[in-house]
Amino acid sequence: MNYEKLSPNLTLEMLEKRLLELKVHLERAKRSVKTTPQGHLRISQKGNSIEYYHITSPETSRGKYIPLSKENFARQLAQKDYEEKALKLIEEEIKATQHYLKQVGNKKNCTSLTKLAELYSKMTPARQALITPFTLTDAQYAEVWQSATWTGHPFSEESPVYTTTRGERVHSKSEVLIADALTRHGIPYRYEYPLNLHSADKAGSKTSLTFYPDFLCLNKRTRAEFYWEHFGLMDSPEYANNATKKLRIYSENKIFQGKKLILTMETQTEPLTSHQLEQIIEEYLL
Repeated sequence: MNYEKLSPNLTLEMLEKRLLELKVHLERAKRSVKTTPQGHLRISQKGNSIEYYHITSPETSRGKYIPLSKENFARQLAQKDYEEKALKLIEEEIKATQHYLKQVGNKKNCTSLTKLAELYSKMTPARQALITPFTLTDAQYAEVWQSATWTGHPFSEESPVYTTTRGERVHSKSEVLIADALTRHGIPYRYEYPLNLHSADKAGSKTSLTFYPDFLCLNKRTRAEFYWEHFGLMDSPEYANNATKKLRIYSENKIFQGKKLILTMETQTEPLTSHQLEQIIEEYLL
């Protein structure tokens, strides 16, 4: 469900990341050009025959023939010629990006990038109730997102009781670890939020079914949602087979690992660790 008309503006973040990458590759390319042989490569092609020539002087247009046994030398020259041209383009992009960041960094020019979310938050509650805002602050979006109500998968009478720091009942100790890690990092989540999917049999007939993913998590910054499934008994052949079937159904519904789906697994000898959880949360949810 969309709670705002405009997605969050990640332009500055993307440009700053791009600028850093450009600077890194600029320095690498400069070092590479300095260490390669002097001169340039000329390629002559007659029919299916290709010949390489090493040009070392502007006065010499033909250059010295490079035998096929020294093709690697020709590759070095070709790479150098490419990088010399690419350097100029990278420098131009760096200047343009720096100029833009400088402009929007000026308070007079950054209004559209930083003030839009604040526009709604500064209004009175009575006025807010009458408006559907273009965009919300991260905190506002998380609050609205978290306010959804649902009925999760029921617990059986024999199920052991595991409780998270938020006071929720979950099905396993590992789910407590995941839930508490999400809470610790301020990641909004919904436990066992129902998901309607379909599955096709070998004849092509589709069946509707309802999954209850362990967690539906929200990246507040990007507004991206991730289903998080934890498979805790992967050393059981029957359990592993059911997990594989479940992942197939996710794929059929275009829910793929790393895009909309986070997966964790464990066995008796390879338990889930806090370090794993920290890495996953940092990669997808912060």
